[in-house]
Amino acid sequence: MSRLWAVIDEAAIRRIVGSPKIMREQLYRLIEAADEGRTTIQVVPFRAGAHAGTTGPFVILGFPRPTDPNVVYIETLPGDIYLEDPEDVTLYMVAFDRLVAAALYPVESLALIEQVAGDLPE
Repeated sequence: MSRLWAVIDEAAIRRIVGSPKIMREQLYRLIEAADEGRTTIQVVPFRAGAHAGTTGPFVILGFPRPTDPNVVYIETLPGDIYLEDPEDVTLYMVAFDRLVAAALYPVESLALIEQVAGDLPE
């Protein structure tokens, strides 16, 4: 069974992309995804200050077979990068652990997302 654990900066849930209506729908979809049980969402609040994700977004891809090592995926302007070197992957896994530690608990994160969605103008 596939799982997603997303750690999102508070700016990403507050910056309106599209219209307030579209943004509200996107935020409620995040809550629905978490409620479905295969997605964990945490928000790094502004009060956390500088954090391990300030250098940019990244994705750690894990695979079901233990013989398949994790891979880090990074989108850049010149093109996508896949990091497979174990030392590089470990750096990003430590960064992810630090992000999780800096973030709100999942239940607090969902409450914040719901609050932000509710505060959006009609």
